[in-house]
Amino acid sequence: MNAEDLLRRYAVGERDFHAADLSGAHLREVDLSGIVLKKAILCEVDLSGTNLVGADLNGVVLKQANLYGAQLNGAHLIGADLYEANLTNADLNGVILWRATLKKAILCQADLSRANLDEANISGGNLSRANLRGAKLSKANLSETNLTEANLNRAILVETKLILADLRAANLELAELTKANLTEADLSRANLEGANLSEANLSRANLSGANLTGVNLHKANLIEAKLILTGLRGANLELAELTKANLTEADLSWVRLDSANLSGAYLRQAILTDVDLDSAILRGANLVGVKLGQVKMNRVDLSWVTMPDGTVHL
Repeated sequence: MNAEDLLRRYAVGERDFHAADLSGAHLREVDLSGIVLKKAILCEVDLSGTNLVGADLNGVVLKQANLYGAQLNGAHLIGADLYEANLTNADLNGVILWRATLKKAILCQADLSRANLDEANISGGNLSRANLRGAKLSKANLSETNLTEANLNRAILVETKLILADLRAANLELAELTKANLTEADLSRANLEGANLSEANLSRANLSGANLTGVNLHKANLIEAKLILTGLRGANLELAELTKANLTEADLSWVRLDSANLSGAYLRQAILTDVDLDSAILRGANLVGVKLGQVKMNRVDLSWVTMPDGTVHL
């Protein structure tokens, strides 16, 4: 089947073209709303600007396809293969992409709000400035993905892989990131206000200048994480692992750090006002210039701590 055949048959009311092979076809800026292309082969097809609203694209192969500016809202792409596809500026609002392959796909400025991307593989993809507000991304693979300035407000990323992901200046306000893996991710200047990162892995992550106001980091792994000038007001870091973390000039006002491990942490000139450090481990930490005020410090391990005045507590 070629593009002309499909358009002719679609024009007379036919909609079911499942398993068709249209590789390399040019279907640019046409109306294919409601079409059924289940398990079709559409490698390198040009669908830029095409109307695919409500289309059945489950299991479709769209490797290296051009879907720039395509309208896919309400479409079903369960298990679809979109490897290296171009979805720049595409409308994917509410699309079902469960277990889809989007590895190395380009989704710059795409609208993926409320989309279901659970268990999808988007590793190495480009989602810079994409709208993922309220999207479902649980157990998805977003490792080494570019999410700079992306909107992930209220997105669900439970157990999601974000290893080495670029989330600079991204909006993750009120996002659900329980047990997410953000090892070595760049979250500098990101907004994570009110997000849930309970038991998340943020080891060696860069959170410098990020907004972590009211964040839940209960039992989170922040070993060797960079939190320079980070706002952590009212955050929950109870039982968090902060060994060798860099908290230089961080604002830790009203933070819960009870039973947290801050061994070897660098807290130079940090603000610790109304902080709960009960049973915390500060062994070998650097507190030079720290601003302390109304801090709870019952049963705190201060062995070899460099105190605010520069003296070492033995």
